[in-house]
Amino acid sequence: MLHIDVTPDIRMFNGRCAMLLRSRTLVLGDLHLGIEASLELEGMQLPRSQARETKRRIDELVKADPPKRIVLLGDVKHEFSRNLDQEWSQVRGMLEHLGSIADITVVRGNHDNYLATITSSMGLDLVDETVVDGIHLSHGHIAHPGRPMVQGHEHPSARLFDGVGGYVKLPAFLYHQEAEVLVLPAFSPLASGNDVSALLAGDVLSPGLRGLDMGEAQVFGCSDIGLIRLGKVKDQAKRPRRA
Repeated sequence: MLHIDVTPDIRMFNGRCAMLLRSRTLVLGDLHLGIEASLELEGMQLPRSQARETKRRIDELVKADPPKRIVLLGDVKHEFSRNLDQEWSQVRGMLEHLGSIADITVVRGNHDNYLATITSSMGLDLVDETVVDGIHLSHGHIAHPGRPMVQGHEHPSARLFDGVGGYVKLPAFLYHQEAEVLVLPAFSPLASGNDVSALLAGDVLSPGLRGLDMGEAQVFGCSDIGLIRLGKVKDQAKRPRRA
């Protein structure tokens, strides 16, 4: 499936984003623009292609299902300490492009310490949370009590096993039905995915998810053939026996 309605009001897309159906609000998070320049400071060289690929994927999504509003759920940029030159150009270019498609709202993430310098120069507000259709939208690094909630921050990924113990790692959505929380996968193709089975050991980044039984959260993997239902987080801890 290319999309699954996890609730009557929230649709998950295989393209690692969600749509709030009543208001036609496209929600995506963890773009981590400028990550290549940040990695260069650590001695790692990567082609600076992420922003171009991100724009291409967004254009495909909005062509297939045009939104009236776009909400970025934080970590728009990558570097914590300052705005790198690549971030200035790529973030500004991305926000201008998204603004040409629909109204945009930018939610602050933990990587966005200096993002306000860019957004304010464009006349855009930077908020810690926004509420659309009665659904609370935040990055996830700050606990917000409002429910239902859509957030990012965790970068969840899951493993799809074959019959002999091999597996592929897929970006994944998490949906905790009882807590009414949907966690989006990172939209960035370069942001490493965190194995959801680690949640069972209490390795939870988001303060709002601590104290929940994350083993009961449903897992939906994003793949080349569409969204795949992978059971619950607790099922990801099980290893198939080799033949």
